[in-house]
Amino acid sequence: MPTALGLRRVLAQSRVLGRAASPSSSASVCLFCSFSRRPAPTAAWIPSRRKPLPTLGIQRRRQSATTTVSSTPAETAVLSDPRQELESALRDLQSHAPNYVNLARVQLALRNLAQQPGHESIRVAILALTNGSESGRIAKKLLSLVLADPLKPAADWEAQLEAHDVSQPLIIRVGAAGAGAGASRQDSSEILATAKGHAMPELSVSSPAMDKSNLEIVITRGDSLTTAAQPGGALALEDAVLVPTVDVPTPTSSHPTRIAAPVHMALLVGDGILGAASLLSLPLLEDRDIITCAVNFKQLSADDLSGCPVTGINVDAGNKGLQLLRASVGNAMEFQTLWSESNIGQIREWLTTNVLPSGEAATKAPVRHLISSLLQNAGAAIQAEEARDLSESTTGNITPQALARLNLALSEWAQASHEELEQQLEVAFADRAWEKLGWWKLFWRVDDVSMLSSEMLALRFLPGAERTIIYLAGRVREAGVTEGDLDHPVYPGPVLTLFTTGRGNHEPALAGSEAKWPQHIPFTRNYLQETTIPALQALAQKLVLQSLTTSTLATALAGLSYLSALGAYECGAIAALGIVWSLRRLQKKWDAARDFWEGEVREEGRKAVRASEASIAEVLDRATKSQGDGFELLGELRRAKDIIQRAEGALARLK
Repeated sequence: MPTALGLRRVLAQSRVLGRAASPSSSASVCLFCSFSRRPAPTAAWIPSRRKPLPTLGIQRRRQSATTTVSSTPAETAVLSDPRQELESALRDLQSHAPNYVNLARVQLALRNLAQQPGHESIRVAILALTNGSESGRIAKKLLSLVLADPLKPAADWEAQLEAHDVSQPLIIRVGAAGAGAGASRQDSSEILATAKGHAMPELSVSSPAMDKSNLEIVITRGDSLTTAAQPGGALALEDAVLVPTVDVPTPTSSHPTRIAAPVHMALLVGDGILGAASLLSLPLLEDRDIITCAVNFKQLSADDLSGCPVTGINVDAGNKGLQLLRASVGNAMEFQTLWSESNIGQIREWLTTNVLPSGEAATKAPVRHLISSLLQNAGAAIQAEEARDLSESTTGNITPQALARLNLALSEWAQASHEELEQQLEVAFADRAWEKLGWWKLFWRVDDVSMLSSEMLALRFLPGAERTIIYLAGRVREAGVTEGDLDHPVYPGPVLTLFTTGRGNHEPALAGSEAKWPQHIPFTRNYLQETTIPALQALAQKLVLQSLTTSTLATALAGLSYLSALGAYECGAIAALGIVWSLRRLQKKWDAARDFWEGEVREEGRKAVRASEASIAEVLDRATKSQGDGFELLGELRRAKDIIQRAEGALARLK
């Protein structure tokens, strides 16, 4: 029997969505090196967006829709440590998805992960609002009160801090070791140091309450906070506050260099009503352990700012109490009153609670929040990119993400169609309607073979797959896939149209070689109904006629034998032999014909599904070739999402 459909051989090859990047190893850097200008990225980790891509085939569609960053067995053994696994994931994120992460914060997180757990260096930014000249003075005085030792005379660093211009960034290292190093540099006193390559002043401070905190403080003006109130919300504020940009003068140029100074925590300082209004206009984050606000008021009661997200302070009262206690211990009661009125203790408690170690070998909370915030922001950036691509697809522009979804839908349709074909035909061939065409029922149902078989094909031969592929073709057109000057794609394969017969009936006919959706299933069904069912009907009639003829001849021969003086038993045996032989022949040939027809229906259905899948695959492949570098972006997004999931799993296991 001729083959119903000539299937084009589909050549498929897997498309490489990403390029292997060589692992980069970077040692932990100091504060000055991290402030310096980041070197230009090399071609080893910049994602290329101009690399031509091979054709996506059906084999690719049957593979998993996601890719992962593979690692060697030796790396797998090393990554059993959650801390090392998290560090490796952040390095992969830095290399494979630099467009979706803040590289300065990634460097800060990598520096912390390279340090001993529980002893990570915590950076805090104190940003003075630029709404008045007093904000800088308030910020310096607040920092001095938080770090000062009230039981000792005023240290040299307090005067140096008071004399510093807040318009220039200042680095303050807190710790007995840092203070001793600073004292050994010049006359055993704490001095301002200069970082290599930049005029970045540094001040080493010793504070009894925070000497073991490994704390680094950057105090400067918050010039970028006014732009953070623009559209962008809390994420824009977080980038502006936790990654402030500072102007650093360079020895070789008269123009300052703007560099990013990533920190773990930030304290926003304002003065008076204007300062409070500026802070309240910002989209403050809910987690006040990381970003908090302080506003200086000369007269402040405990109930004045109840329910307000800012902390009210009075640095003048705190400074007066500190001077009284240093003058005489007998002023302790007055100091306590003024200190409580100043509310400086709340800021000190906020600082010490977060920067001091919380347990033995336990990662500090600001470090965990830094990594968690980094991963969340990267995930939000990836979702925004996917939403943008989805928006482009709704406006008629085909995107790699839309093609990927269509490839996945095509793979799911093929699997569901094969399952439907198997299940529906099993039900059809076990149904009572098909059992009515048993060999021994052909004598009175021989004229019903065509009707019952056609009805079975109409009801059970891939009805759901035919409807679904029309819907899938609509999705392809909706995604913006077109063909030449047409506004819809053209699918290769047979095209069936209806023509009207002289009796007013509509009959399908083969009209051309292009269609708006794959029509292999209705064409195959029509082929089976127009070609195989009439042949099956003719065979049934032929077998019934042969059986009746053979039985009649055997009976006539038995009658003639009886007339020729043979016994009744002998004549009956002749008639029975002829009838049994004819019925057995009818049974064998009809059962073989039914089994052959069942197998042909199954095989033609399988070919129809394959041909329909190949037809849509060819259209999608043509659209893929026209996309160029769009699939590089798709691969980058997939790799980034996989790395983020791996990093989140390692962060959840981190102590």
